[in-house]
Formats: sequence, C-alpha cells, structure tokens
Amino acid sequence: MTTQLASQIQQLPYLVRAIHAMSVQANVAEEATELALDLAVITARVAAKFTNNRTAEGILEAMRLTMGCISLSLAYAHLQDDDEAAAKFLIAHGAERVFQQGFRLIKELAELPEVAMLTAYDKDPHEQMRQLRATFFKFCASEANSHWSGAKLYQREFEQRSDIARQINCAQWLRKQHYLGAVKNADLDADGVIAIALIFAIANNGKVVAEAGQHDLEALLGRVRKQPLEIETGWANFLAAAPSEYQHLLYTRITQLRSSHIIKLISALAYKAKVSKTDVAELLQELQNHGGNEVLVDYD
Repeated sequence: MTTQLASQIQQLPYLVRAIHAMSVQANVAEEATELALDLAVITARVAAKFTNNRTAEGILEAMRLTMGCISLSLAYAHLQDDDEAAAKFLIAHGAERVFQQGFRLIKELAELPEVAMLTAYDKDPHEQMRQLRATFFKFCASEANSHWSGAKLYQREFEQRSDIARQINCAQWLRKQHYLGAVKNADLDADGVIAIALIFAIANNGKVVAEAGQHDLEALLGRVRKQPLEIETGWANFLAAAPSEYQHLLYTRITQLRSSHIIKLISALAYKAKVSKTDVAELLQELQNHGGNEVLVDYD
C-alpha cells in the first residue's frame, strides 16, 4: 500500500477503515459475512424509521447514517485510531451493539440544548423526536469514499452544548434563589436571568434577583444612592455564595459586564444630584437589552 493511499484511507469513515483492515486479515470470512448481514439489518431499520425503506434513495441515505453512527461509536471506543483494533472490536462486540452505542451518543447530544433558552414546547415529544432526527442526520450522514470528521464535529458540538446546558442550570439555580420566591415560568432566557442577577448583585445586599422590573430598578438605584457603591465587593460576595460549578461562568459574565454601559450608567446615577424619569427610562432600556424577556413590564 502506498503512503498516499494509506493517508486517504485514514480520512475515511471509521467503519470503512475497519472493513478495509478486515479485508486483509486471514480467517475472518465468517465474521465478515456476519458483519455484512448485521449492517444490512441495521440499515433496513434506520430506513424504516428515519428515511424511506421503499426507495433506493432512502435506503442509501440510511446506509450513510448507519456508517456514520458506527464510525462515531468506534471513534469513542478508545481504539487509538487503530483500524485493525476497530475491526477486532466490531467482530468481538457485533455491529448492532456498536451501532447502539453510537446512537446513544447521538441521543445524549440531542438532549442537550442548542441555545440558552427554554420553552414549554421543548418538552413536546414531537419536538424531541425532531431534535433527535436532526442531530442524527447532522452528525452521522457520511460518504464511504469521502473525508470523515464526524467525531471531531460531534465533540465540538457536545462541548458547546454542555456549556449552554451549564448556563441554563445556573439560571435555574438563580431562579430558585429569587428573593421573592422561586420563579416558575416555563420559558427561560438563561442569559437574561444571569445578567439581571449580576446587575442587581452590585447592591451587595445578599439578595438574588432573577427577574426584575422598574420597581426593582428604582429600589436598586435608591440603595446605591444611599450607601457607598461597592460594585466589586458585591460581585465578590455574590460569587462566593454561588455553587462552585457556576462560579467560572459567572466570573466570565462579570468580566463582560464590568465595562458595560448599564454599569457605567448606574455608577453615574449613584452620585447624580437628582435622578430624572428620563434617567430611569434609559436605565430600564439598558436592563431590557441585557435581561430580555426576563425583565418585567410593570409601570412607566
């Protein structure tokens, strides 16, 4: 085998590479036949559920999905990118089991949020199935003779969605700590909740504010105008009270807020002789820019 051909094979889907490695091994004819039959059964099942088992195009698409799903599973089996080890792994465990392990990876990813927002619709079974199907197609569709980077794409997406899930969990924790009692709204804008909590944390009064309106904003202004404004102290105390798993996330958001216009505006209004309605309106607009739908509309 030439070096160029070997390099090209190394870029193909892991299943294709494993089959190629199996083809040059001795005494595996029976195992190879069993693997082919298993792949046919799996492809038929994928076609019936996800594509179309009545058309050649649907079956070909199912074959591409099966190939990518098994390749993903092999990539996560800690085989050190060894094609012969992958072939032995397939023979030892069977294509069905390897496919199911890959599909579990897809389900785990599909259950993670793509954006830092929640709605009641997210729990709808049809929406969950749509997410599973979209994730399956996005990360498992592959071509036998084309470059495959499914495992790298999957890992990158998994890390990104895990970060988003951490934001949502943090926002949900903040809602439970809300000073007026837990916020139980089904819709959630995690970025908005976190931003509001950190903006109001500069009051340094030990309260967690997870949603806010003009009443809360005026109360915040009143407090910072009556006592020395210690923004950094407020944030430090807020961080110290937060669970350790959210502290890095909150610290990053604090770093972003530190130079924001809303913090500069609050700092200026804290020492202004008289706060006008225009000042409050501007501050409320800034709060809405950061808090989004988590900002309550109560009165003008």
